[in-house]
Amino acid sequence: MYQSPAYARKAHILALLKSGERVSISVILESLRNLALEDGRKLECNRKTVSRDIKDLKDMGCPISWRRSLGSFELRDKTWDMPATPLLGSDEMLAVTLGAQLGTSSLPRNVRRHVHITGQNIIKVNSVEFHHGADLSTLKILAPPVAPEAERIFATVYDAWATRRLLTIRYTDESGNTTNRTIEPQALFFHEMVWYVQCYCYLRSAVRTFAIARIEEAKIVERTFATRPEVYESTTFDNFDGRFEYKDIELRLTKAGRQFAVAHVLHSKQEISANADGTYTMTVPAKATHLAVQWILSQRGNATPVAPAELVEDVIATSRRITKSALSQSKKHK
Repeated sequence: MYQSPAYARKAHILALLKSGERVSISVILESLRNLALEDGRKLECNRKTVSRDIKDLKDMGCPISWRRSLGSFELRDKTWDMPATPLLGSDEMLAVTLGAQLGTSSLPRNVRRHVHITGQNIIKVNSVEFHHGADLSTLKILAPPVAPEAERIFATVYDAWATRRLLTIRYTDESGNTTNRTIEPQALFFHEMVWYVQCYCYLRSAVRTFAIARIEEAKIVERTFATRPEVYESTTFDNFDGRFEYKDIELRLTKAGRQFAVAHVLHSKQEISANADGTYTMTVPAKATHLAVQWILSQRGNATPVAPAELVEDVIATSRRITKSALSQSKKHK
């Protein structure tokens, strides 16, 4: 197990404070001078490092006070122990740092706070040894802001999923149809910057996947449910939310469309080939209907559906609805 010299120094300082002897920075420095870890790394350091270690201990909640009259530190509660914080190596610390950034960018606020605090505590204990070569403060995950109401609903769904309790929800789908349902929140998925809850729906007596942003109201029912691994274990990026799918999709792409397809993969087995006229043909085995239409329309004409016929018709119909709505709104403002 990786042993951090920073953690070992703090543990040694705490042991000195518990000994009942007068403990000054000079005493700590002398005590550390001849100490080393099993792998040979020295614990010897300077006054500035010891002062930082003491501050870190205080930040962890250690009840240390300075006795000016005695010129030494005192531990007011001899039963206090350091938190059982993981002792991590450089690669592990990179994973913790990136994971904390992802968590604080995408999770509900109440969970985000705990992730942030835990991540900071781990980094604080291991920070002296964490040198990955890059300034991770310059790596930012820019997630879209979440409205307070959506945040509240997300937190409720998250709580029900974490505690395995039923939920009653009011849900409006892509077509504007609203239904009230009781569900078992079996799994949470983060897909294309959107959170979804995959569940067993009592209204349909079947598995359903709901975008949490489309849930208008959510209430926890004080009744637990059993896990259903068959609901979520086989879910992948390719078959996610694929209750209704287009099969054997063919698209015509411009050069910009090809670049978009490479950066925003529609399917892991998509294939792109060049055409003589400078365009590209992209084939996809299958994709959920609404996700395929959204992907095509987001390209603003750089992706044109060729097959199947149902996909072509749905893209045309959706485009017409958008155009009709835009013209109607334009007339109202003239």
